[in-house]
Amino acid sequence: MKVEISNRSFRIGLILVIITFILMPNYSSSMTVGKGKLYFVGVGPSSPDFATLQAIDVIKQADVIFAPAFIQKAFNEYLKDKDVRIAWPDSVYKVGNKAYTAVDTGEERKQLGRAIREHASDLANQFKKEMAQNKTVALLVNGDPCLFSDLRWFKQHFKNEEFEVIPGMSSFNVGAALFKADLTRSSGLNTIIIYSPLGEIDGGSIRKLAKHQATMVFFMAGNLKQVVNELTKEYSSDTPIAIAYFIGYPERQKVIKGTLNTILKDTASETEKEMLLIYVGDFMK
Repeated sequence: MKVEISNRSFRIGLILVIITFILMPNYSSSMTVGKGKLYFVGVGPSSPDFATLQAIDVIKQADVIFAPAFIQKAFNEYLKDKDVRIAWPDSVYKVGNKAYTAVDTGEERKQLGRAIREHASDLANQFKKEMAQNKTVALLVNGDPCLFSDLRWFKQHFKNEEFEVIPGMSSFNVGAALFKADLTRSSGLNTIIIYSPLGEIDGGSIRKLAKHQATMVFFMAGNLKQVVNELTKEYSSDTPIAIAYFIGYPERQKVIKGTLNTILKDTASETEKEMLLIYVGDFMK
């Protein structure tokens, strides 16, 4: 059967299509930020290469930007001629002469926690002062704001409607891509445990989590020997483990693979203790 469409019908259809596009919301890739509002912006682990377009949009539109020195340096091309301020000076993360990764007593952990909370409270007051002047404030956060980030220190100071969270690429994601494997495929479990033992003394929580035999990823692991010793109490000695150093920094990034039985020997010459993630599980087989 042959169907003919009249010129009149065609014109009506075309008009309806045009009207539909005119009335549709504007789904532009750019983001319009709100004045008098705070944005926690995840900028990825190392450089603008891992920042989302949404994050860059907020940076471009923000009136005042707070960021640690290393992020300011990495994003210098986007921060020129902007009001940029230091967010977290290195001194906040020290107890005496110890860096936060070397804190190993209960009292030192309390001191570090107090210093961080006090500085966060001061920053929150600075944010509110700028917001009261109808300015858009952005805090640039390393990695993703919802994973081991500054966000935990600010929730109590703001109502949900006063701030937005811009997701970022975590070092966990960038590191996982190096293995070219599905991390959820471990011992038949579709499970990943992401954990930081920072501050633990006896390592008891590591062993409790290791009982699940799932893939494990450690942030801020601190004492690698302690981590491996606790893991070997639940995992077999031939379980694959990898240490990923300087994730996202092409000139320094590297992964050392081994087993729980060999990894301490394999990494004995490595001096870096902070800029690394530990991946454990059968997904590497």
